[in-house]
Parts: sequence; C-alpha cells; structure tokens
Amino acid sequence: PKRFKSQLPPFKYCITWQSLGTPAMPVKLSFAVLLVLTVHIVVVHCYDDSSCSVSPKATRGCPMALNTGAVGSCMFTQCSAARGPTYCKHGTCYCVDGYCRYPASTIHVQARRCRASVPHSTCHLTRTCWKGGLTSSSCVKGSCMCRSGMHIDCNGKCAPGWYPIGYEAPAELNATVNLDEEMELDRQEDLEIAANVAMFSLWVGLGAALLFGAVTVVRQRSRAMTSGSPEYKKLRDDKLLVA
Repeated sequence: PKRFKSQLPPFKYCITWQSLGTPAMPVKLSFAVLLVLTVHIVVVHCYDDSSCSVSPKATRGCPMALNTGAVGSCMFTQCSAARGPTYCKHGTCYCVDGYCRYPASTIHVQARRCRASVPHSTCHLTRTCWKGGLTSSSCVKGSCMCRSGMHIDCNGKCAPGWYPIGYEAPAELNATVNLDEEMELDRQEDLEIAANVAMFSLWVGLGAALLFGAVTVVRQRSRAMTSGSPEYKKLRDDKLLVA
C-alpha cells in the first residue's frame, strides 16, 4: 500500500532546542512567560459577592503586637464608623473576625482602624502582596491586608465595601471622625501600596534576568554542540554528517 506524507507545513511557533539557538528566541520566550504571569496577577477581575454566604477568612491570625487589639472605645458611645467593621465588648472596640488592627504596632499615637486580612497570603519573604490585588492590598508586618474600605470577596480578592459578606453593619454608629488622623492613615496606606508595586516590579525584573540568563546558557550550549564538536563537519546543504 502507498503511504502518503502529510503536506501540512510544520507548526511555525513550535519551540525546539534548535529554535533556542536563534538570537531573538531567548528574548521572545522571556517576554512571553513574564507577560502571561503579569496578566494573571494584574488583570482586572470581576468582583464576586454572590457565590458565597460569608467572606473567606484568613486563618493565620493578625500581626503580632503587645496590645489587646483594641481600635477604639465604646464606653459612652458606639464604635466610630471610621474604625471599620468592629464590635463593642466591655466598653472597647475590636475588629470583627477576618480583620486586623492597623497600624499593627505595639505603641502608636495615631488613630486605629480595621483592615481585611487576605486569605492564604503572606509577605514575610517576598515583601509584596498580589493575591488580594496588587494595588488594593499591601504588606503589613508580614501579613497581606486589603486597603481600608475594602473586604474579601468570594474569590479571595479585595473588593470595594468595608464590611464583609454576610455581616450587617450596626444601624447606629458614631460618626465622629478626626479628619487629620484619617488622612494621615490614608497617606500611610498609599505609601505601602506604592512600595508593594515597586517590590513586585523588582521581583519581575529579577525573574526576567534569571530566565533570560537560563535561556542564553541553553542557547550557547546548543550552538557549541552543533558547531564546535570535531566529530561533525558541515556540508553545503547545511546538514550535519558524522565524520
């Protein structure tokens, strides 16, 4: 029986060891990998508050500090709305479950508020947070927290709206706000977000350099195997023949 060979041309963008030897291939491969990674992390996602009854909660706890975790007083009035999602216990305001006190310091003189903790996310080593959102979360003493005024949606991302899913805000809250203190906290969070983006960019640049270096080494070794070995000689039709 006759055998018919396929007339289809070879796949143009198939990556082989020979293609890695081309000058532009390491750059293209590095760019493609980093582009996919960056789009996966930075891409704008749709907020989802309807597929779960409560917001996902972090299980690792809040940053360690030598204090009770109080964010205000409710001895004579309700907890201030500027503190975020809180509850009153024995005359003291505390953050609800899934939120941590901010600033996360032992001694401070500025106002305090509650920020949502991003589930399954830490920044002890990388010092950057991306699971909750690159520009909507920041690293606070090794923990990733959403910006003030945001909660955790059903996908584990930071979404607009301070109170978590399934939590009803108290009907009456103390509306007293120290504008200067709140603006100072907002500026502090802005600086943390900027540092978060800068650190992420640094890691991306480092990854690009390592990937480019690895592909370049593979390319050099591939060229050495095909052109520098005395066991091969090159013919006019650019084929390799064993000597």
